[in-house]
Amino acid sequence: MTTARAPSTPSHALGQLLTGAILGALLTVGGFALAGKLKPPGEPDALVALAQTVDTTDKQVDVMLARGDIAGAISALEQLRAIKWPGRDRGGDACVQLRHDAFGRLLRLRLDNPQVDAKTPQQLLDLAEQGLGREWELLDPNPFTAHLLSLRGEVLEQLGRDDDALLIYQQALDMNRDLLDEVMEGSR
Repeated sequence: MTTARAPSTPSHALGQLLTGAILGALLTVGGFALAGKLKPPGEPDALVALAQTVDTTDKQVDVMLARGDIAGAISALEQLRAIKWPGRDRGGDACVQLRHDAFGRLLRLRLDNPQVDAKTPQQLLDLAEQGLGREWELLDPNPFTAHLLSLRGEVLEQLGRDDDALLIYQQALDMNRDLLDEVMEGSR
């Protein structure tokens, strides 16, 4: 026996996608908050809106990169960079981690493609520091912050600041080591 289904329309599919994204974000954040891993958002709506914006931009960037449009991908991430990002007090730790992920992706693209909308090493360092913000040291170890830290180290090397780069690389390695220890303890 088969049942008839209503035809799927683009708006219906979009509604399902948005509902899934919102539910996924809330369950993930709620689960992490309950597990004591993340500071919960002061304004959950701010986090949900940000997660939707980042998700949409990530999908656009993926399509652009698949087409070889690096300039378009960088431009889309620059537009994301320019939004007003909620702080940790409004969006919780997940908000800061989303920022680290987005800025890390932008910085990686810029480092790998210096011929596209060229930036000086100092401008790249400013990008890394803007992405990290002042709250990164308050976060539990996470892969997004560790990645952005390591990219900051790469830029510091370009600037000839090897001692500073070494310190930043060590912080990123410590964070990754802590993450690995967590995974190993959880598998026992």
